[in-house]
Amino acid sequence: MTKTPRYDMFTPIHKGLRRTMFQTAMRLGRTDFASQDDVAAAQREVVLCMTYLREHAEHEDRHVIPRLAEIAPQLAAELEAAHPQLEHAALDIECMGQRLAALPHAEREALGGEMLRRFHGLIADQLRHMEREEREANAAFWGAVDDGAMAAISKAIIATIEPARMDEWKDIFAAALSPRELAMMAPPRAA
Repeated sequence: MTKTPRYDMFTPIHKGLRRTMFQTAMRLGRTDFASQDDVAAAQREVVLCMTYLREHAEHEDRHVIPRLAEIAPQLAAELEAAHPQLEHAALDIECMGQRLAALPHAEREALGGEMLRRFHGLIADQLRHMEREEREANAAFWGAVDDGAMAAISKAIIATIEPARMDEWKDIFAAALSPRELAMMAPPRAA
């Protein structure tokens, strides 16, 4: 007997965010730090990636963590405490990117290399954090609430996102999810 999968409010969004992080890492990896134009393009991509990560953490802090705290307070506290640490690392990387344009060539190369290494470290930390949410937080929710309650949390998050921004998030989903997953995320059609 096949078990029906439970509602998962973490993995689909994380798939999109992982794709965004990996693409940004590849962009940084192939950046010619001698080229001001290349540096500017890479910096724009880093800022865009960090913006998505930041928005996601804010949504979790506002909507997911408080509900998780009711059923798994220790886990909620640990996941919540990780968000400022991840944000601090992101801000450091963004600041490095802002400094790049004003530096002489050799210093730009060195700082660009350090920025790439720190971005890779941030990805590693983000992956571990997301994995905990996907495994441990999902398990806590599945053990305490039904799928409708979890879907309500997701709907509350979506309700706070402006339509134009939601279209941008949908582009991330479309590029990272399977057709079946996309169909599951689509809102039901009115009869």
